[in-house]
Amino acid sequence: MPLDTKTMATSTGSEISAVWVLPAALQQLQECGESALVEELIVIFQTDTADRLEVLARAVEAADYAATRQEAHTIKGSALQVGAIRMADVCREMEVEARKPAPEELPRLFQTLLRRFEEVREVFATGPRSAADGPPSHGE
Repeated sequence: MPLDTKTMATSTGSEISAVWVLPAALQQLQECGESALVEELIVIFQTDTADRLEVLARAVEAADYAATRQEAHTIKGSALQVGAIRMADVCREMEVEARKPAPEELPRLFQTLLRRFEEVREVFATGPRSAADGPPSHGE
């Protein structure tokens, strides 16, 4: 999965900056020839987040708001470290919601978080492309 630090586009040609932006620290690593390390960090993020989402699902289901806040906070931090901004935003909303006396929106927010995670995984799986490259051909 070669990472391109220029403006990136998905296979549909739409900009993915709302889904994923390579953070400056990871971009610097990549520019220093550490692309393999950056890719490894992204793989670890995906694996760890999948596990944490299972824990978060159980916490939301059990109405364990302390555990919900903790897991959402941890996922938010990881998402920010790899540039998954939209995921981090949903986690922040979950943290706020879980502090309310009657956090009715947690199930909906959790479903939104799952969708955001899938969006990020799709971007990682297809490999970001430079917008200058144009949309991929049907053979890609």
